Amino acid sequence: MIKKTLIFFGCFLCFSVAVSANTPNRSALIIGISSYDGPASDLLGVPADVESAKVIANAMGVADEGITVIRDSAATKKNILQALNTFSRRAADGGRVFIYFSGHGTRYFSSEANGCVEGLLSYDYDGITHAELAAATKGLTKTADKSIFMVDACHSGGVLTSRNRSLEQPKFVAKFAANPKTSDGVTACAPTNYQTRSLFNESQRLAAIKENVVFISAAKPDEVSWDEGAGRGGSATQAIRNCLLGNAKDVDKSGGISLEEIRQCAQSEMDQKLPGPIMKSSTVTIFGNRNLIPVISASTSASNIPTKIQQSSQSSPQQSAQVSAVSPPIQVASISIPSVADSKPLEPSAPKPIEAGTQVAPQNQKEDLIAASLATLKDIESQRNPMRVVNVRANKQALKINKDYLDLEIKSSHDGYLYLALLGSDKKSFYILYPNKLDSENFIKANESIKIPRKSWQIKATGPIGVNNILVMVSDSPRDLSALGQLGEDPNSPFVYALNTLPGRKSLVDYMVGRDKSGTSERFGAKLLSISEVR
Repeated sequence: MIKKTLIFFGCFLCFSVAVSANTPNRSALIIGISSYDGPASDLLGVPADVESAKVIANAMGVADEGITVIRDSAATKKNILQALNTFSRRAADGGRVFIYFSGHGTRYFSSEANGCVEGLLSYDYDGITHAELAAATKGLTKTADKSIFMVDACHSGGVLTSRNRSLEQPKFVAKFAANPKTSDGVTACAPTNYQTRSLFNESQRLAAIKENVVFISAAKPDEVSWDEGAGRGGSATQAIRNCLLGNAKDVDKSGGISLEEIRQCAQSEMDQKLPGPIMKSSTVTIFGNRNLIPVISASTSASNIPTKIQQSSQSSPQQSAQVSAVSPPIQVASISIPSVADSKPLEPSAPKPIEAGTQVAPQNQKEDLIAASLATLKDIESQRNPMRVVNVRANKQALKINKDYLDLEIKSSHDGYLYLALLGSDKKSFYILYPNKLDSENFIKANESIKIPRKSWQIKATGPIGVNNILVMVSDSPRDLSALGQLGEDPNSPFVYALNTLPGRKSLVDYMVGRDKSGTSERFGAKLLSISEVR
């Protein structure tokens, strides 16, 4: 890996910024309609959905005072669109927003659109089309860093007869109602493909960036989403809530739980609950940034989240990495970073039972480790905001071991705080190369090129042969270095590190994607690059 060879020209510096689970730059708008001013079936589970949505918002870092709720008779079309417009305008610059709807969906033929349109049914029995929803939230494109929309409704009502539904599950109600604007809305507008579900497309048409938005739907256009009755709520909402708060698995072992991993978990829960053939589960669908990490670990410890979260991991001992420091006169001193055995003991998770006859494929632990650690860096990069551009130029793409030094030229489109995370060629640990205890002034100006490492400290390639992966990030707000220091800080080393174990990868994700308590912008740009080490 790249060996840290340093020339000391100053004293060790300390820097930290506290992190808060709930920050004022995150907000949520929750809309729930359980009864309508029209013939639509009552949805007795909507009150439970609203409470679940509050819990989800809290887990995402939204404080109670940042949550706005619109219920039942207040949720007219006019009021909903006005609330969406106001919410979008007032969203914190660079923050995150969560918008949730539980109620009936609808579908009808529109002469204005010259075709079938889908949308949400308001309390006063008017349809809110995807185009109208996208227009009302257009302001979020400029204000919010990330926007998450979740709709627990459906646009199909003819999959099952009411008689069959009542025989199988008398409390289950399809979350669909025909719009009275057209008498043949259901038959004339039967869903035939996914193009009819166009909220994401409408938002993109209005300049939304796919990396910055996520649309979560409870069902495909030809499926039914289910209300399970009082005290339970929508099947999809329950499953997503449970998975987001701890049931989802870190499938790629990256250390972060993405929305795609949450979707997989939720789908599994729904399929087990409604296996069919009469009562079929719907398909949770995600449009936009499927790799978005909605919950940072600090958020899940909030006291107002009732669901108990249990996490366990397995890790194998790693060999200690070596850091060498050089100071005038040129003298090399080896400093060992503690290994897993020197850290807090980890409780391994219990092995899963294997059914008789099951063939277990052998695992290549080294390949698994490389894949997981790369997934960590890619997960962090996936949280970037494309409006923040980071350009990185390496003086050499291949460094000769014991001869060449790392030399990067970095330029950011915006002012921000620069961070460099290194996964060395030995894949044992992640290092925060910059900032460090020798050089902590990591604020950089827009469009000004800087060189890292600086003249006062250098980083030399010392092997082994392989690939170093470096993540370069420029964030609008500073990160809390102590979050990593608690796991892997060596008082004799200028670098903070995280061991390449599941807890270490999780710590790195939390640190890089985290935010400071001041509530400033969460936007950041990032660039992942590879530099080889050769003989």
